[in-house]
Order: sequence, then C-alpha cells, then structure tokens
Amino acid sequence: MLNDKAQLEGGMDNLGFEIMPENIDKLLIYKDLLLKWNKSINLTSINNKEIVTHHFLDCLAVIPFIKSSSLLDVGTGAGLPGIVIAIIKPDIKISLIDKVGKKIAFIKRVLAELDIKNVQTHHSRVELMTSEEKYDGIISRAFSNMGDFVQITKHLLKKQGVWYGMKSKKILNDEMKGIDNSWTLESLDVPFLKAERYLVKVTNS
Repeated sequence: MLNDKAQLEGGMDNLGFEIMPENIDKLLIYKDLLLKWNKSINLTSINNKEIVTHHFLDCLAVIPFIKSSSLLDVGTGAGLPGIVIAIIKPDIKISLIDKVGKKIAFIKRVLAELDIKNVQTHHSRVELMTSEEKYDGIISRAFSNMGDFVQITKHLLKKQGVWYGMKSKKILNDEMKGIDNSWTLESLDVPFLKAERYLVKVTNS
C-alpha cells in the first residue's frame, strides 16, 4: 500500500503533471486540515485512506481539460475541485462559492495556511450571486443535474465560456435534453481509482 505522498506523486506523474514538491506538500497539508475540521463540521464522508484518490486525484484528472482563465466553483463544499486546481494552476483566477458559512470559514483557513493567492470566496447561494465580470468557466462536482446547473449559473458565464460538470457515472441523454448548447463528454482515467469518472463540457454559445 502506497503512502499518501507516494500515491499523489505516482498519480500526478500518471496524469502528466510535473512533480513539484511544494504542490505535494500543500495537498498533504490540505488533507490534514480537512480531516481535522471534519471532526466538527461535515466536510466529507470519504475516509482518511481515500482522500487522495477520491478527492485529490479525482479533481486533478479534470485539470488538463480546463482551458478557462477565470473559474467559478459552485457548491464547492470543502473547496473541491477549486483549491486543488488553484494549487496546480496559480495563473487561473478562481472563485469558490458555497451557501454554508462554516465551509467557507474552513476554505479561508486553508487558503491562509497554504498561502494561496489566486482564490476568492463567496458565502452565498449561486443564483443570488452578482459579479461585475463574468467567468470563462464554471465547474461543479455537486450538481446532480446539468440542466439545473446551467440554468442557475447562466448569468455568471461569458459567451463562449464553458460549464464543467464532474460526474461519477456516464451522463444519460435525458439529463441533457433541456440543454440546447453544444456539449461534449470526456472519460477520465483517475489513477488508483476503480470507478467511472466523466467530465461534461457545455459551451455557452
């Protein structure tokens, strides 16, 4: 059984990322904070041994498909995938939004602890969120239905921007029936995770 560090390094190498020790260190500190805070607020149901595979590598696997320079992570919860993306891609401007104040408080602690500069946080429901500048991309792991996800975030996405929906099983065509925009489905190969993972990309045409 590989330890967390070896699993992260092996997984990132498998996904084609440059292995940067500072990024590995930040992800491992993030994991420790997640476990510590999870004792008092419900951040994840994933156990200690699965955080690297089910959370970190799962989030890392979508990064090669994200071409946006500004990204909104909706219903971010414990900061996933936004914080993982921010660590690996410091040039992307990322906003994290969640309606649960305790989760945003946790995220702020992580950002301070890891000295992450390219992330803003918003404690709000996304349908009530206003922004002077629209985003190039909007992502979520939390929405079960892509139609709802697109509908309630449309006011925040630029023309030709992309919605990214992280899915744990193959998307069904009936879920996309209400979406007139063009969309593609990427099959993800998450290292050390024997489970189906997909990324749906919908273009705001």
